[in-house]
Amino acid sequence: MSESDELSFGDDREPWLRGWIEAHGRLTAMVVAGVVLLAGLGAGGWYLHRRSLLPAPPPVAALPVVDGFVVSLCTEGLEGCPDGTAERVLALIRSIPEAVAPTLVPAAELERRWSQRTINGEAGVDYRALVQAQIIEAGLRGPADYEAVKRRLAGEQSIQVMPRMPDFWKGKADLSVVMCGRERRFAGCRTGAATEAQRDAVVARLRELDGVDEVFLQDKPFGLRLSRLYQADAPPLTLDRVPEILYVRFDDPARARAVGQEMLRMPGVGWSQLIK
Repeated sequence: MSESDELSFGDDREPWLRGWIEAHGRLTAMVVAGVVLLAGLGAGGWYLHRRSLLPAPPPVAALPVVDGFVVSLCTEGLEGCPDGTAERVLALIRSIPEAVAPTLVPAAELERRWSQRTINGEAGVDYRALVQAQIIEAGLRGPADYEAVKRRLAGEQSIQVMPRMPDFWKGKADLSVVMCGRERRFAGCRTGAATEAQRDAVVARLRELDGVDEVFLQDKPFGLRLSRLYQADAPPLTLDRVPEILYVRFDDPARARAVGQEMLRMPGVGWSQLIK
């Protein structure tokens, strides 16, 4: 083969090679782009899946304001209550202009209310041990009147005055699932505070159930904020003593009790309660 033949062959071959490389280069680029796209969709899908398993933060809503007050009588127990205490304190409250419709609520009624809301089960606590005294409930003409009532009752012995306000979660959820904190009187909390993994397992289980519309997390800071509203006159809590609470909203609220009963069997759950 002559030199001219080699050059001629090379000239004929170059456009073919260039075309092959360009064609396959485009194909390679398309394959690479497809892999990158699939990887991105996979990562995005996993991220969205992971996000779907996380609990939602509390809904954005105004915090409740004081609409009444509660007077606990003889907090050391009914057996330590002097005769006539309830009638005397009730008469005193009725004489306070800022108090609206004061009513004596006996211990039996408090027990009934607690049993209606609390999902106790084998892992719960005997609520009757928590309900030992009767109370007086009353409304207020306005939120600012609470301080006036508290001043009028400041000198009374054997009573405790607390503000009353609507539950922040009423109308937003149907069930609360209280994770274990430092309190160990609940059977499910004997091993200590719930871990993040235990809480996430409860959330994942809740999201698997039919009829669960949303799962919210009341974290420790938000719980402490509400606690300071509801128990403004009580000894201040510290953040480490506030439990995390999951709040669940259902398509059908009638399912809440059965689900709450199931949650009591999961590690890290202290107790659960219906939102009424």
